[in-house]
Amino acid sequence: MLFHAPHHSPATETAATERWQPEQRHAARRLVWLVDPIGAIPGEGLLPSRTWAVARALVAAGHEVIWWTSSFSHTRGIGRTPPLQIVAEEGFQVKLVAARRYRQEFSLARFASHRDFARTFERVACEAVAAGQLGRPDLLVATLPPPETVDAAVRVARRLDAELVVDVTEWWPEPLRPLIPGPAWLAAAVAAVRFPAISRQQRQLLGQADALLAGSQTTANQLVSPETAKLPLKVVPTGSYVQDYVPPRPLIDRVPAPGRNGQPPVDPSPPLAIAVAGDLDDKADLLRLVDLARALSSRGVNAELRVVGRGRWMPRLEAAAPLLKGSCRIAVLGPVDRTRYVGLLADCQAGLVLPGLLDRFPLPAVASDYAAAGLAVVLAGAGELADLVTAAEAGVVAADAEPDSLAAAIATLTASAQQLSRHRQAARRLAETRLDRERLAAELVAWLESLASPQPSAGGSNQLLHKLEQA
Repeated sequence: MLFHAPHHSPATETAATERWQPEQRHAARRLVWLVDPIGAIPGEGLLPSRTWAVARALVAAGHEVIWWTSSFSHTRGIGRTPPLQIVAEEGFQVKLVAARRYRQEFSLARFASHRDFARTFERVACEAVAAGQLGRPDLLVATLPPPETVDAAVRVARRLDAELVVDVTEWWPEPLRPLIPGPAWLAAAVAAVRFPAISRQQRQLLGQADALLAGSQTTANQLVSPETAKLPLKVVPTGSYVQDYVPPRPLIDRVPAPGRNGQPPVDPSPPLAIAVAGDLDDKADLLRLVDLARALSSRGVNAELRVVGRGRWMPRLEAAAPLLKGSCRIAVLGPVDRTRYVGLLADCQAGLVLPGLLDRFPLPAVASDYAAAGLAVVLAGAGELADLVTAAEAGVVAADAEPDSLAAAIATLTASAQQLSRHRQAARRLAETRLDRERLAAELVAWLESLASPQPSAGGSNQLLHKLEQA
């Protein structure tokens, strides 16, 4: 069986009564359920997900944590097995809920898999509590997307008299558009029929939560609606584990060795290594990377784009990369594990944020990884990340996502070694001060604990405090 129920512990037996003691509850040990079927779990060799970071922070704060997730790995595309020694190593439990497999990110099979997870989670979780196998949770933190997960979490929270916080990591449905298979006209037709219903469903679900969490201010702005106007809302970026990366070395100017026979010295500097991390799911990003390499070659920029990740267009890029000629090359590395990923970033000097990725995540985790590794961050257009990078002088921002604009921005990094070094040092400082995942996760947990405090918020009453007043 995929679901393994733990023994009922004394700590969980008292959790339900502690919920309704405002003067003690924020300091008491609480049982928290994390409901996220998509995020990477321990033991998969993948980069730690946002939910994983939250689970660690909750455990560090003294809470008991159970993470409910799918038996199918969305990232790896294979079935999962129960993580061994997870409680001893991480301090929290992981429950695998049976769900069918799927191949394409936008497919009926995927949506059916999400429904499988939601229905089975709701049934198994409630039955386990009713049978005394699990303690009644004080708090549920459900991740959106997928909407099916939040729908089930709403019903479970009501049935078990628990609070519900929805963590909106990605505001659907518009980011689904590039994932729709087939020609552009078909994608437009599908979006016109399906997207309005998805959007309405999400807003209705959010209105039934006790509080909302967003990974960026841009996402938070999208959540504002009549249904959510009175809910507490917190913005906490995902960030990066800064301690995983070695800070970049400061630049030391060296006098070049003289050339032979009176000839000018030869510049021995290697090509500018540019990391390009993230799934290549948008065809526009595929074409943009190829054209960017050509634009850099036309400028004589000695560079190498090191592309790492998955995505349905990655095989096409792998086929096109060897055909490129010129001073800029593309190295397609594909999916890598966490150790190799960290090492890859350590060997680069700059990191390019794919425009398609920015359309989905205004503050993508890969940008935080670039900054933590001390890479000059390269991106295009305006927005939350562009403002952050510009203010910190942590990289360069192109006016738009056209290959020529990106090439011009990257060319400035090769013009001056001193300026590149300053960008890299500034990026590392940005990661340490604003994008440290451990600090951000601790801040998130402190906010979750504050929701139980009897002190009213600046905006007035909310549903969560109303529950406490009525208890």
